Amino acid sequence: MQHTDDAASRTAYLAAMTPDTGRLDPGTSEPNSGWLARTPLWARIAVPVVVIAGGAAVLAAVVAAGAQPPATVESMCRSTIVATLESRGHSEIEVSRSLKITEADGAQRVSGTVTSVDDSGRADHAQIRCVVRVDGDTMHVVSARLSD
Repeated sequence: MQHTDDAASRTAYLAAMTPDTGRLDPGTSEPNSGWLARTPLWARIAVPVVVIAGGAAVLAAVVAAGAQPPATVESMCRSTIVATLESRGHSEIEVSRSLKITEADGAQRVSGTVTSVDDSGRADHAQIRCVVRVDGDTMHVVSARLSD
């Protein structure tokens, strides 16, 4: 029975040939051709393009998420105040968004307000004052004070 199937397959293949060139007609394919030959041309082009573009977008998102903004005098003060209050058992810490920066003795003085909840659950409001010294490309907090 298999001999008959091979003969039928060969007959179909020869029937698909053009009489003048002896090659397969471009509109037909070999009976035993793979799935790639049966896939439309637009899909063979679009799928790799979408996969590569998606991979590039994911890579760009990972790189952007890993990049940290450069430290500023305000961010140095904020992080020091938050760490100080957390070490005292405070939570829900909110440093004011508008901090005042002044120059004092070759350093930057940052002042503003902070609100937090202490370990007993009482809301606490305080004034903050940080002194940040900038030496070339490095910044360090010289002092950070909280006052009621």
